[in-house]
Amino acid sequence: MQKNAPIWVVIVVQIFSVIGDCFGQRCSRVHYKFSRRHMIIGFSLMSALQMFVVMTILQLSLPTSITGAIYYSGVRSPCYQELDVEGKNLNCTSDIHYINNTLINNEVFKIEKISDNPLPLVYCHEIPCKSQGPFSMFRSIALHPTLLLNGVLNILYYTGEVLLYREPLGLVFLVLASLTSTFLINPFNIIFREPINQPIPPLIYVLGIVGCIFCVVEKEPAPKKSNIITSPKFTKTEGSVTVINDQRSMSYESQPLLSFPNETSNQTTTKSSVFTVFKRTAKIIPPFVLLSVCYALWFETSKFFNDQFRVNAFGYNSIDQILLPFYTLSFLSIIDFITPFKRCYESPEDQKENILQAFKSTWKETKLIDLFLYRFFINGRAFVYFYLDVFYDLTEVYLELTLIRVVLSWLAALLVGLAFPKFIQTSVEEKNRVFSPFNIGLKVIGSIAITAAIVLLNY
Repeated sequence: MQKNAPIWVVIVVQIFSVIGDCFGQRCSRVHYKFSRRHMIIGFSLMSALQMFVVMTILQLSLPTSITGAIYYSGVRSPCYQELDVEGKNLNCTSDIHYINNTLINNEVFKIEKISDNPLPLVYCHEIPCKSQGPFSMFRSIALHPTLLLNGVLNILYYTGEVLLYREPLGLVFLVLASLTSTFLINPFNIIFREPINQPIPPLIYVLGIVGCIFCVVEKEPAPKKSNIITSPKFTKTEGSVTVINDQRSMSYESQPLLSFPNETSNQTTTKSSVFTVFKRTAKIIPPFVLLSVCYALWFETSKFFNDQFRVNAFGYNSIDQILLPFYTLSFLSIIDFITPFKRCYESPEDQKENILQAFKSTWKETKLIDLFLYRFFINGRAFVYFYLDVFYDLTEVYLELTLIRVVLSWLAALLVGLAFPKFIQTSVEEKNRVFSPFNIGLKVIGSIAITAAIVLLNY
């Protein structure tokens, strides 16, 4: 397995990611009016339809050498009757020389470690690899029903994300959750019987965490008299700043992520703000832990499904996205009848409609081209993520993806606010915060720290 992914590949895939997030932000802010439930319904259905059409075309048109290729630790693996058709859990080889130090032609062939599978090598029958995609996913699920747990992981992710985005400090903890999850990779590798990755030096983590915090922490500029009454209050979404894993967008309160006292603050207000921050931080801990686990599990399970269940990028992304509405819409329908969950998960506006009314409203609000482009870029990112996961050191590539995305995301927020403010209906308050020299200075300092971490990571 190679250690570092080419830096240009990571940058390109994160540019795709940021573009997708911008369209996702437009959908959430402009079309769905910040409704979390409408956003989930819209992107779940679009993603399923889009991936079914695209993956069907790819499965039918591309050669099997591409759609059926399975890679293990970056090396292409043969396909076997026992593994790919019968679904057995074996450590296969088609080379009889590797079996039991067999004596052939008066020579003893030394057993070499050709995989990290702890099971003993057994002889299997090599067969041509079958294409994977929408037409193979139910065959894969029949062989390995555990694949269905991927949908449960999606629901847990959405739940943690919604709870986290309700808090002003939510974005800070979102970034920290993404970085924290890299510590969980090796423990999960042990659980899933995957190779252990080399630990990352503490200095890189320190630079990365400090840099990310500087990139997302903001100071609220002193309000201008002309804006005190007339400035509307908007809700931002993840698309303009950051993400992880996968490929999802929600909304959160448009407040400064960490409020620095301005000139008009007094001591009482400061004490009250400190207490409020402490109280909100305590509320953030459960979703923070949940998201940290989900981030790591997304990368870990995709690698596990590839290595153990023989499901490649074509098969995995078909299962992940085409079946997505069956999980998310079922989940939304269930919580619609459970009042405590509904109050916790949905905004006050969403609580006013039942699930059928939500479907109707979503259809009226949807602009297909924006929603299509949003999911096209995000699904494309997820597809590349899968190969990065399989070919390179999981801990390092995941950390590098996160760090680069943080920098590109605040630069994209600056560009959109400057050149295309109407694209996401940027408010006056948001413009003031984005273009505040103090906030830009913080982000530049944070970006320098992140750049140093990436350089150390690669060299």
